[in-house]
Amino acid sequence: MKINWLCKNPFYNMTKTFLYSVLTFLCAFTSVNAHSQNLDTVKIDHSLSVLNNRAFFNFPTYAANISRGADLMSADPNANVETRIVLDIGKMRLVFFAQELYTLGSEDLINTVTKQNEKTAINTRILMDKDSLFSILSTPTQFDSTKSAILVNSLIVRTQDNSLFRINAFINPAGLPLKDQFIKLSEHVFSTLKKGTRVNNLNARQEKLNIFGTDKSFLFNIPANYCITIDQKYDFQVFKFHKYQNYGESDWIQLIVYNGHYPSDVYRDYGLSERDGKKINGHFLNKKIDWLYFEISQEGVFDKEQKITCNNIEKGLIVHIAMLSNNAQLIEELTKIAESIQLVDN
Repeated sequence: MKINWLCKNPFYNMTKTFLYSVLTFLCAFTSVNAHSQNLDTVKIDHSLSVLNNRAFFNFPTYAANISRGADLMSADPNANVETRIVLDIGKMRLVFFAQELYTLGSEDLINTVTKQNEKTAINTRILMDKDSLFSILSTPTQFDSTKSAILVNSLIVRTQDNSLFRINAFINPAGLPLKDQFIKLSEHVFSTLKKGTRVNNLNARQEKLNIFGTDKSFLFNIPANYCITIDQKYDFQVFKFHKYQNYGESDWIQLIVYNGHYPSDVYRDYGLSERDGKKINGHFLNKKIDWLYFEISQEGVFDKEQKITCNNIEKGLIVHIAMLSNNAQLIEELTKIAESIQLVDN
């Protein structure tokens, strides 16, 4: 009876409505307030490496190293080439994405980066210069809310071996209202940079690398300022050569050695056929071959490639070598590397 009376009492209903409104306001205020202050109280205490121990940063406690997904026909992301660190806060997401640049940093690196950023809405400054580490922070002042990944900070790092990598911080559109706090948070992370335990070998050398799924290896003669990364999946393997050049230089190279059964011609990606290429005498593993050479003028690209069946490695195995550059002289440099490859037993 008392409950029925209270429910019918106008004063009770008014009081209930008022209290409900106050409670709703307080809950909303608390939620918004906690939400707005959340980033200020995020602890930066989770040490993680980037690029397979090239460097270390302290990330937020619940940040996790989550590599990008790859389809069944593609190789998984290479830990020496990229690192993806993800932090989820409710519907908001902050992603740190590090990439090896395969470039070298000169003493005027800050001037080069600043000049590159002059025509864009980006603030540039030195963030760290100590313990053989040098980093440059680039912070956008304009943001594109239509993108699924919105850049809020970018850091270029020159490590103790004088090579460079970049780590960017992105947020999703849900985090855009707190972009200033994400900028502050990512800068805090970048300021915790520490030297890694892995350095890039920039010396001329030989490397013996196993051919996936076989008892054979390739012996590579690697010139100074070159390195090799390896991508592989269930039934193929790719050795990729990278050349370290000074940051800001425009020349580039690609040299890939594919081992598998289903190679794809690179020249076809440019809408060309075999008859568009010029045949050039050459050799590979003591075999005479004809390289196919393409000058793709509309793209500013030179391509030299060939597929070689190597039953002496594995029945039906095809080695596909492709050399690309925007500089014809560099194609000759890559040809010397490719033709010096030797086949050896494990």
